[in-house]
Amino acid sequence: MKKSILSILAILLVLSAFTACSSKANNSGGDNSSSGGKKPFTIAFANVNDVYAYCVKVREYLKELAGNEGMKVLVANGAGDVKTQNDQIDNFIVQKADMIAAISIDLDGSVPAVENAKAANIPYISLLTHVNTDGYIYIGSENKQAGEVQGEYLAKVLPQNAKVLYMTGQTNDQQYVDRKAGLTEKLFNARPDVKLLAEQSSDNQKDKGMSLTEDWLQQYPEFDAIISQNDDAALGAIEALKAANRLNGVTVVGIDGSDEALKSIEAGEMTMTVFQDAKAQAQAVVDVAKKIRDGEDSKSITNIMIPFKTVTKENVGEVK
Repeated sequence: MKKSILSILAILLVLSAFTACSSKANNSGGDNSSSGGKKPFTIAFANVNDVYAYCVKVREYLKELAGNEGMKVLVANGAGDVKTQNDQIDNFIVQKADMIAAISIDLDGSVPAVENAKAANIPYISLLTHVNTDGYIYIGSENKQAGEVQGEYLAKVLPQNAKVLYMTGQTNDQQYVDRKAGLTEKLFNARPDVKLLAEQSSDNQKDKGMSLTEDWLQQYPEFDAIISQNDDAALGAIEALKAANRLNGVTVVGIDGSDEALKSIEAGEMTMTVFQDAKAQAQAVVDVAKKIRDGEDSKSITNIMIPFKTVTKENVGEVK
């Protein structure tokens, strides 16, 4: 009897060990839901500066849309400093991100970030801004077209011999160069009667747009329009104009189609913005990530352009 019990116990121990081994073998597969599952595809997003509402909007759409595909998104804020952003991208490389998407800060200064990603065989997407090198994918809108859309609109609505003021982004940014070229072609070349009173950088920031407009109000007793290379600075200009009781009769135009700008247009304050589609741009990043995740060579993926659109009070409801 005693021997029988010992034999049964021995058999149970063998069966228990076999079951445990079988369980471990099954868990070594690609089940993403288990702790030992396959690592999700990781997109590392390096923002230019979180003070820019539009760029934050792109980031939030990216997190949402990538999450819907089971992807992980790492984020960093360069705070407008190219060295900070480059260091953050190097950190993403150390973390072995599967793809880097950056709103690159500087045409020349961001080159090391692209080159380091290439050396690590990590695909690099530059969102909205170009970099003076090759080997990356550009996703965004054609910045010259943004200036052209502004220029075409203003050429139609400005009075004869209009006087205008132009606030810009950083002059070492290709975005500045391209947007100014488009505006010049469609406004100043088409309407030589329009006089440019001043051009100055606001760094595309709301507080600087406001302070610059306050200075202009002291320098120029009469002007017909303030043209801004982005919405944030245009919104700052509107605050200054309102405080001085000068908004009435002044056309204010921006670029981006930020939520605050769209509300300002609805309220009859900002006249027009050149809408770029943050959600479509973020979706394009995710679409590229899916191709790379599924085995497509990033070198075969071409640049993706998202067209701009004129938004005024008449059609603002279509893009909200």
